[in-house]
Amino acid sequence: MMRDRERTGREASPSAAVIDSQSVKTTEAGGPRGHDAGKKIKGRKRHAMVDTAASVILLARRLARAS
Repeated sequence: MMRDRERTGREASPSAAVIDSQSVKTTEAGGPRGHDAGKKIKGRKRHAMVDTAASVILLARRLARAS
């Protein structure tokens, strides 16, 4: 990621990032799952962090909330 930023004329380390999460439905066959009570979805949550140029910094996934 640092080389890509430098190639486009940016500093190697990002000065800002955006974090977002998304609830994803899964079936029992898809493995462990939780329940997101706010969205009423059984499944997993995905979290992503990207810099201001939309380059991925971090991706993570976890159970929505253990039920």
